[in-house]
Amino acid sequence: MDLLSVGRISGTHHLKGAVKITSNVDGIEVLEGNKVMVELSSGEIKILTVKKVAPMVGKKWTMEFEELTNKTDAASIQNAVIKARRDLLGIEEDEFLANDVLGMKAFTEEGESIGEVVDVYETAAHDIYVIEDDEYETMIPDVEVFIKKIDFDKNEMVVSLIDGMREKKKD
Repeated sequence: MDLLSVGRISGTHHLKGAVKITSNVDGIEVLEGNKVMVELSSGEIKILTVKKVAPMVGKKWTMEFEELTNKTDAASIQNAVIKARRDLLGIEEDEFLANDVLGMKAFTEEGESIGEVVDVYETAAHDIYVIEDDEYETMIPDVEVFIKKIDFDKNEMVVSLIDGMREKKKD
């Protein structure tokens, strides 16, 4: 079963167990009535049934679960990542979203590690992957000339760099 990270729980909402989530995925309303996996920051996994999804503002949503009935229950899953089956969201197996590359290790074509994908910026032309290690930040456009390979099984991407892409982090 192929899962997609659909959002992160950012806080509680009201007293009846609802949570606020931040999501970069469109159409998460289709999760109502379906089970999702909630991965806590401790690594613990919970399977919860989505009762209701409602938009707030921007990329913020509220979500209610059958199993959470009060604010204490909701607070227990703060900062957790919500994952759902890709097919529920209409995403084919051979398709991927920008969120899918977060956490991937990045290497140059020569095999040098340049860090991990920590963010994705959306621009009018294409996405920009932000890759960081201890010393450098690298911004790479999601275009064929720079992104040579994405391997989801190994959780790695291979990139081609040009001068100016890697910048030393400011202290």
